[in-house]
Amino acid sequence: MEIFWENPGWEQEDRHFKQMKEMPFERSFPFIPEKKGLYVIRGPRQVGKSSWLKKILSHYAQQGVSSFYLSCETVTHYQELSEILKSVRNRKVVLLDEVSFVESWDRAIKSEIDSGKSHILVVTGSHAHDLKRGADRMPGRFDGGGEFLLLPMLFAEFEAMRKKAKWHSGNRIEELQAYFRVGGFPTAVAEGGRLGKTPKKAIQTYWRWLSGDVVQLGKQEIYLKELLIQLALCLQTPLSLQTLAKKTGIGSHNTVQEYVSVLDSCFALRTLYCMDLDTGAHRFRKDKKFYFTDPLLYWMALGLSGRSAPDSVEERIAELVANEELNRRSGRVGYFSNQKGEIDFVSPKQWAIEVKWASVIKNVSKAYFEQSFPEKIVWSQENFLAEFPRGF
Repeated sequence: MEIFWENPGWEQEDRHFKQMKEMPFERSFPFIPEKKGLYVIRGPRQVGKSSWLKKILSHYAQQGVSSFYLSCETVTHYQELSEILKSVRNRKVVLLDEVSFVESWDRAIKSEIDSGKSHILVVTGSHAHDLKRGADRMPGRFDGGGEFLLLPMLFAEFEAMRKKAKWHSGNRIEELQAYFRVGGFPTAVAEGGRLGKTPKKAIQTYWRWLSGDVVQLGKQEIYLKELLIQLALCLQTPLSLQTLAKKTGIGSHNTVQEYVSVLDSCFALRTLYCMDLDTGAHRFRKDKKFYFTDPLLYWMALGLSGRSAPDSVEERIAELVANEELNRRSGRVGYFSNQKGEIDFVSPKQWAIEVKWASVIKNVSKAYFEQSFPEKIVWSQENFLAEFPRGF
């Protein structure tokens, strides 16, 4: 097993560092773990998890801290991983990339943590569903560590990276429109370039990854494809699982729920529930809204349908982008609906936000005007993602 990180200047030959250098911008990673504990880094493919791990390795290698790095793609079973971990207990930093390739990997990690002999242990994985399930089996074992997410860029980071690349147009609406076309996956942003062109290669690549991961989880690609198509065509529209089952031909709403759950755990989809404004509770029996977590995924799903983009495509993607922004900032978000209409996003007894991607605001629902909230905002082109409720 090659201990490449002990060779001076290894970063110059490392493929992840080479890829970072070739990018027109460099994404900043959240932190370097300093305290003893287990750190589980989750997120979709191609957001930079492996590069983050290599940055951590380089940080400690340069300081002369005893470290160990392993790409787990060639490790097949947890018993093999367990033996490797036992052999490196003298290392203060142990980094495991793509740990979810290992069958029952969490058994080896639990055993190592319970031994009390590990120091800083960081694991990443691209099979996000399996990584979440494995992490959920280890309550109380994080100590100074924890679970961390590395996700596609929100608009503010996208804009910052375009400024680093000297691509920024200086016009905020044009930059938002570029984000609507490209999304926040770093490879897609790089492919989109100065003009923010649709990243066709990144879209095709992500479909191969997502479908491959779902098939590995025992699901059918044809069901996944049909579900994604309907989610793209029905974006913004409240739907029941039963309706999705009929539209896709899957037949069973329970099967649809399984696929929705897999897409959720793979960071591809978020479910927005209707909320009770008096209690703040989710109304699970009401129709739900389903949003892709990044514009790239919408374009991928629409491409699977073979249809061209609708005239209202920017309005649809604006609502998708707003949902992701609010969910990451707030975490407790829903929508509201009654006989007077809908409110796009609400936090009961706190705020309400309507999204109207237009230069002139019109067609705001009566429900928005009649319901009482401490703060109400209509996001138009002028103030989209620029004006937030207090406390954000």
